[in-house]
Amino acid sequence: MDFQLVVLVGGNSRNLTPFVSMVPVVNRLVLYYVLHQMEQSNLKNLVVLVEGKDTSFLVGGWISKIFTDGLHIVIVAVPKDIRAVKALTLQKNV
Repeated sequence: MDFQLVVLVGGNSRNLTPFVSMVPVVNRLVLYYVLHQMEQSNLKNLVVLVEGKDTSFLVGGWISKIFTDGLHIVIVAVPKDIRAVKALTLQKNV
């Protein structure tokens, strides 16, 4: 069975703030630990939802520096004025 993991990163507004994956824990972002686990597993296809285009460029740049092989990651910028559930429904065609 083929799975695709969706990671909600969040952004600068309050709509996606429950997803605090950009918070550092032991000198690494929480997002690092999520992506590292995926790199070690069989789940290689990921969609990373990021709130806002500016933030998506920053997150995408960070990911491309840290995770160069082993994962197929698509960064999707979602509008700042939607909630997390709506962001998930928007990504279904990615």
